[in-house]
Amino acid sequence: MSEGSKITLLQMQKYFEGQMRKIRIISDLELSENDYRSLGAKLKALRFFTGSESDIEDYMLSIVVYCTYTLIYGDETDNFDDIMWMILDNSQYKERMHLEMYRDVFFSYGLDTFSDYMHDSVDLKLQCQMLTARHAGIPNSEKFEVFEMISDNLDCEDIFERYYDMYYTLPSRSKFIIGLFEDDMHEVILINMRDLIRDVMDGIVRRDELIAKYPRLSISIIDHCIMWNDINRHNIRFGLVGRGVS
Repeated sequence: MSEGSKITLLQMQKYFEGQMRKIRIISDLELSENDYRSLGAKLKALRFFTGSESDIEDYMLSIVVYCTYTLIYGDETDNFDDIMWMILDNSQYKERMHLEMYRDVFFSYGLDTFSDYMHDSVDLKLQCQMLTARHAGIPNSEKFEVFEMISDNLDCEDIFERYYDMYYTLPSRSKFIIGLFEDDMHEVILINMRDLIRDVMDGIVRRDELIAKYPRLSISIIDHCIMWNDINRHNIRFGLVGRGVS
């Protein structure tokens, strides 16, 4: 998507709906910061001028997209409540209804692939926060740095032993987002990313095979890992100093 300020909220919503079958997580949409801010302005206008609850429900996918990208582009000091209630009404009689509508978006569009890691005891608001964080994932601007960190630990079979050391040295935005995951997902994502890096560096598994082999990883993570490895190989081949992209 481009030139977000020149298109309507309805056009944005239709675009997002059309992309749902092509992505695994919301951040696979690769929304630019300009488009994110344009979407936010339109949704905040909807918040104040909407005529009915059906209007909110009709645009709930756009609201989920906006909240997800706020974790990527927004202020790291904002908590999930701050983000969500910028758009939605959290009055006594509407908060639970809006949270249920928000959570149901992931299931309605087949984006619930992490639901088997969601404990039944987790309250509704925390479910929404965890789902949103998973769908934000690792920002594009920090992916290469995270790959470098994990690749430095490829010799460690029990990589989770080093998880906390690695977590505290993650780039700030990735640490902020991953900190919103539930604990069970930390190990799953870390091990999957380690194994992905090994496969990509071996160079014998095609992109479509990687996508099939790693259903827990976003398409963006897989594509960026391939790109990161290609750049490293280029640098090594031509004797360039350093690895990856700064």
